[in-house]
Amino acid sequence: MAEENYSKSSKTEVRTAHLALLLANIGWGVIAPVSKMVLLSGAISSLALSGIRISGGAVLFLLFTWLLPKQFETRQRISPRDIPKLILCSLLIISANQGMYIIGVGLTNPVDAAVMCSLTPVLTMILAALFLHFKMTWMKVAGVLMGLAGVLVLVGKSEESAIAVNPLLGNMLCLGAQLCAAIYYVGFTGIIDRYSPYVLMKWMFFISVLTYVPFCLPDMMRVEYTALPAEVWAGLAFIITIPTFFGYLMIPIAQRSLAPTVVSAYSYLQPVFAAIVAVMMSVGVFGWDKAVATLLIFIGIYFVNRSFVR
Repeated sequence: MAEENYSKSSKTEVRTAHLALLLANIGWGVIAPVSKMVLLSGAISSLALSGIRISGGAVLFLLFTWLLPKQFETRQRISPRDIPKLILCSLLIISANQGMYIIGVGLTNPVDAAVMCSLTPVLTMILAALFLHFKMTWMKVAGVLMGLAGVLVLVGKSEESAIAVNPLLGNMLCLGAQLCAAIYYVGFTGIIDRYSPYVLMKWMFFISVLTYVPFCLPDMMRVEYTALPAEVWAGLAFIITIPTFFGYLMIPIAQRSLAPTVVSAYSYLQPVFAAIVAVMMSVGVFGWDKAVATLLIFIGIYFVNRSFVR
């Protein structure tokens, strides 16, 4: 979809889209420290947690579409020509994005993981320039380089600890998750316009249950669910309902009215809320090195978006 086409949305639709993204990204920021708390309990592995998250999200979306009245277009049928695209969407934004991110959080500091999420706008702008022919200026190039410099500072200064056992690999997995999200934001606006967000997410989560969750089953079956502490159950409930069910429902709603660069720009909020909650939960630290890395990334993202030319 061309950038100017997004201006056709009504003011109410645009306001709803912005509110949806705001709430979703707050949840996605908080998921990093909450996931870290669950993983540090030692009762659940990263692979088991990602499988539980996707399975729980799939169940909620299935129940939700059954309970909603027909006027919400929850009974739409997917055209056979769109099935391959829907499978690819599911693999990118759910299986790869959620799987890599949760595993990455298990290896690194939750603040580092959330800072990596703030690179999504830069990655989105690069892909938009390559595939949607958005113009690149010297300011955009400078912004991309500053963002990458921030990443190098972040991964170069990360130290192994009880919280971050392999920060380099963890950070790279989180970065890979954001690359998958950027590809989804740029490449699949067409299919998003043809179906209701409820139908899209129901089928995308169902596809991920079939393609990704089987790899998680051995770890999921080893979890002693009856022995899980109350705080772990509370963490799982939060992860499944807020950043998974609610957060992923907000994506297609926002994509209908806002350009990919705007959708991805809301990820700036994630490190802020992740840092606040991580420090409060004692599962993260935020030193000068991370402050410098975050500042470089934010300045880079600011340059990229300020220099955007249609």
